[in-house]
Amino acid sequence: MILIINLERGHTSKSEAKILIIDDNKDITDLFSIFLESNGYIVNAYTNPVEAFNNFSKNSHDLIVLDLKMPKMDGMTLYHRIKEIDDKVIICFTTADKNYIQQLQKGIIDIEKIVLYKPVLLKDLKKKIEFLLLLSRQKEVNSKLALMIL
Repeated sequence: MILIINLERGHTSKSEAKILIIDDNKDITDLFSIFLESNGYIVNAYTNPVEAFNNFSKNSHDLIVLDLKMPKMDGMTLYHRIKEIDDKVIICFTTADKNYIQQLQKGIIDIEKIVLYKPVLLKDLKKKIEFLLLLSRQKEVNSKLALMIL
């Protein structure tokens, strides 16, 4: 197994990666939390997006699994507010509405890379999280190396 270090946040792959789950369905947050914790991740979960935002701080999580359709605050509004606080945190959207994603896709390149469609299979959740964390770490390492070369 190759161990990749997140130079920006100081976490190593998987075992110390912090994941935030925000979904108004408690069954989903519970299932995802149990599964991800059993796979070595540190997990926080909220069913209330407003509460999740109020407790969010910069560098507190490596990745957020965020439902797009929630009461009180929709996922896109929450996404923009979170990015104002921490523009480096990785977001993985979940939704059952493929039409909604098609509307969003107009301004986002490769949106399929950051979306999981419900019902989400746990093996797909794990693969998507591993992929996004690895992709993020590769970008960070490349940018650090570029700075070292300059």
